Amino acid sequence: MIIPFDLQTQAIATDGRKCIFSTVYVDIIQILTSAEEALIDPEMQGTIDMIAEGGGFCGDGVDEFLNEILFELQDWGFVQEINNGNYTYWVLSPLGLLLKAEIK
Repeated sequence: MIIPFDLQTQAIATDGRKCIFSTVYVDIIQILTSAEEALIDPEMQGTIDMIAEGGGFCGDGVDEFLNEILFELQDWGFVQEINNGNYTYWVLSPLGLLLKAEIK
């Protein structure tokens, strides 16, 4: 599978240790679930609030930031936007489910 973004980022801490950080893309992939699971359990529906809370994202502009990332993931085919008539939420596409299984 060709993945158009880094799954992890490395940094050197001030004490010289290498640290590995997950990227926001991976965090969101790990938070979201399939459309079927989200339909069965509404708490699993990836609303912006749910994603922000699950990933510990907060602050001014967080909604815009997450929307931007979600639209990038959608462009790459990893997530789908679902509108149930009352609100919009995000789920993993079949390709996103494969990626989630690979990064666990």
